[in-house]
Amino acid sequence: ITGERDIQKVSRYTMTVKELKEVPASFGDSISALTSLPGVIRTDGFFGPLVIRGGLDRNNNYFIDDIPIYSPLHFGGLHSVINNNLMSEIDLFSSAFPAQYGSANAAVISINTVDSVKEFGGYADIGLISASGLVQTPILKTKDGKPYFPSPTGYIEKEEAENAGYLIVSGRYGYLSLLVPTMYYLITGDKLESVPDYWDYQVKGKYYLNSRNSITVLFMGSKDYFVFTEEGELEPSDDPLLKGFQFKTDKMAHGQGLYYTWQPNERISNRLVAYASLTRSYTYLNLPSTEAAAVWKDINITSLPYVFGLKDRMKVQVVEKILEFRGGPEYTVYHFVARGKTLQNNALNDGWDPADPDQFTPIVLDEDTTNQTVGGYIEAKLTVGGLTFVPGFRSEYLDRSKEITRDPRGMLSYEFPTGTTLSVAAGKYSYFFQTNPNLFDFLPHIAKIGEELESEKAVHRVAGIEQAIGMWTIKLEGFYNNYWNLAESFPHYTSSGEFLEGLTSGKMKAYGFEVLIKKDLREDQNGIFGWANYTYTQSKYKSGLPWIEDYMGIPGNDLGDPYGDRFIDSDYEQEHAFKLVLGYRHNRHQLSGKFQYYTSMPYYPIVGAEQDTLYPGPGDRYVPAYDTPNSARFEADHRLDLRYTYKINHSWGYISWYVELINVYNHQPKTTQEWDYRYDYSDSNPKIVKTEGLTLIPNFGVEVKF
Repeated sequence: ITGERDIQKVSRYTMTVKELKEVPASFGDSISALTSLPGVIRTDGFFGPLVIRGGLDRNNNYFIDDIPIYSPLHFGGLHSVINNNLMSEIDLFSSAFPAQYGSANAAVISINTVDSVKEFGGYADIGLISASGLVQTPILKTKDGKPYFPSPTGYIEKEEAENAGYLIVSGRYGYLSLLVPTMYYLITGDKLESVPDYWDYQVKGKYYLNSRNSITVLFMGSKDYFVFTEEGELEPSDDPLLKGFQFKTDKMAHGQGLYYTWQPNERISNRLVAYASLTRSYTYLNLPSTEAAAVWKDINITSLPYVFGLKDRMKVQVVEKILEFRGGPEYTVYHFVARGKTLQNNALNDGWDPADPDQFTPIVLDEDTTNQTVGGYIEAKLTVGGLTFVPGFRSEYLDRSKEITRDPRGMLSYEFPTGTTLSVAAGKYSYFFQTNPNLFDFLPHIAKIGEELESEKAVHRVAGIEQAIGMWTIKLEGFYNNYWNLAESFPHYTSSGEFLEGLTSGKMKAYGFEVLIKKDLREDQNGIFGWANYTYTQSKYKSGLPWIEDYMGIPGNDLGDPYGDRFIDSDYEQEHAFKLVLGYRHNRHQLSGKFQYYTSMPYYPIVGAEQDTLYPGPGDRYVPAYDTPNSARFEADHRLDLRYTYKINHSWGYISWYVELINVYNHQPKTTQEWDYRYDYSDSNPKIVKTEGLTLIPNFGVEVKF
């Protein structure tokens, strides 16, 4: 049986758990698998946060069962913090997402978890860098109404007990330090000084009070820990000021959700959600070199962004299969605490010189800020024949800025009897940057900015055509998104003498098109499956910051962005990207591959140098000078990854062995600009060289379902 859920097709891609696991080179991780979709890249190529359709990664939002996740990835991109087998599927809204989603103006990743457990069982997956496990059991109820957990090996006749809910417990533990340093040394010949440690957990339970009412609880958490000290000798070409560089990060996040669902009949349902997100993050950075500027000594940030929310979701079917209304109010409290010392960037797009004391300003942190938002959304769905129209409206109020956002959104589609669907969608999106916990980790003082700066805003437009032919899908979409009021770091004094840490002067535009061809397989069907897609993206950005003496006539307001008045290529603009995921399944055997070809993201080319006359030696130190930001590109990159899986079915489940080879032909593009600090600018300095590190990566493991 195949079918589709009641959500929009345009600007949305869905991956099931089965598809997530089949993508090679994802280390069995859901978020990594999403990079095989159109318009999705990572900030650092193989790792890093997701960049979608050229938008800012910090303005994406992640949800799990309608609860926001503010730390969805270990170390920003290593692994998802949610177990794959807890998920049922992931919806990626690349842009123009519906009115129910807030606190984002770039893209939305919505994770939907398992909501039915019929028998005791579980999964275990042991791989090269981590192990994960899940155990689930139904909750049964006797005839006299007493709930109990059934025996894992027992069997209860249906007439003896009824299903009253379920309990699921899962988690992951990373052990990179066990095998990765050894493998890194064998392949590269270099020692890996330090690797990160991490783990996560999830608990979900549901209990049916009766046929109309149920309660669901969801707990999740994650831990990331990493310490690095540059104890050995630097490379001769490295900046000598980095000798002894020290860095530490320690982050723990916990999330909780409580759901009460009331559904008196098939036409009316209501879900009340209370949730909390509690994070503690510690970051330490130090340049002990005596020649490094004092601002780089003992930077330490302890941040505790706590978020508490309450939201209601109601759905009423007014006319069966024709008219439906959805909506509900929301209330959120953001209590952010920060202690320590951070840095404020004074000069954007001006290179980085750790010897320069004026590039950054130290800020002593003693922040204790509370913000509140009140809002909600409403939308209607009208279906007449093949025509579907979904107008919506979202509004939010931030008490600190006294601003009310008003964001209309809508989607219109028509599905022909031939399986062809034409769709358009558009909307306005607002985001209060003061409530972003990820920004707060490094810029805690922005949480207290009030009426001086408005919310970040965007308008999305998308049009597409989709053709379904049996198990085949062909999809073409074009998009054009504008962003403005983007928050920029700019310490200055206003005309009234008030000190302000920034301006909402940034602007951005991202546009392009995507083509997708996909072939599905039914469950346990043999044959070819996979998808191919191509994306063309243009993403332009300007800070809008001044670079003039005495800005606003005030001496001292003389730092900013020399390129602030023009659009330049954004940091993560990837113009061309082609991705192919192709697999063949035959009984127990499955072979799949992923091929990617993509142009590089832009970089700042070095065009000169200036001698550091204060550097005492030994030798000389030359500081590079840069051209227009993001005005050059490295060569295009491409990679082939292969995965072989051998699956043995048993009466109790299955055992699945897998082996992967990442970057099969060990392609090493020249994607690094290397500067030798000992020498002046010349034809041989800088050099464009191959990226160092582990490029040919094996992975293997076993998954067991019982």
